[in-house]
Amino acid sequence: MTMLKYFLVSAAAVAGGALPSQSQASEWGCQVLLCLSGEWQGTPSCHPPIYKLIAAMKAPGFNWPTCPQANSSAARFEKYEDCPSGWQAVGSYDSDRPGMGQERDICRISADRLSLPVTFTNSRFGRDHDNGSRQAQIEIEGKLVRAKIQTTSSDRRSFAGDGSTYYTISRPMREKPWFIEYDDANGIHQKSWFNLNMP
Repeated sequence: MTMLKYFLVSAAAVAGGALPSQSQASEWGCQVLLCLSGEWQGTPSCHPPIYKLIAAMKAPGFNWPTCPQANSSAARFEKYEDCPSGWQAVGSYDSDRPGMGQERDICRISADRLSLPVTFTNSRFGRDHDNGSRQAQIEIEGKLVRAKIQTTSSDRRSFAGDGSTYYTISRPMREKPWFIEYDDANGIHQKSWFNLNMP
């Protein structure tokens, strides 16, 4: 039995002394926390509380079930991974005002700050005809990632209006985009990432 499971089993026993509605809510919240801190899809006993959660999320006024005994938070959603070190998350853009009212779905870095290996794509196929950007591949953490190379015009009002060149890559999406935070049995703050894909 893991330390978290031991803690939550003990917490459920304590919750039994509360009023029935409070006890049931606390028990469900602790079941949700226990299941989502592991691989719930492969644990049949976790299917009922998580299916209940998924159904409840569609209802108006839904509140994420928490486990007070573990000081757990409501779950939060982060669709994208962090950008590589030194890169900035910005929104896709067709103008000179990136990220305004958009999700930050690309990563950007100035060419003069890039120290990673770059392979330029053959010029015949390596140009994006929609916006005139050039194509390249950048080695990031041992993997070749497709990138665009763009140069801003110094005579236009833009976020990089000094005529600088920069690289952009698609921001990677998280396999597990949800996370929940809680305190374990030793009082150490933890964060668990999960998805809600049906098994």
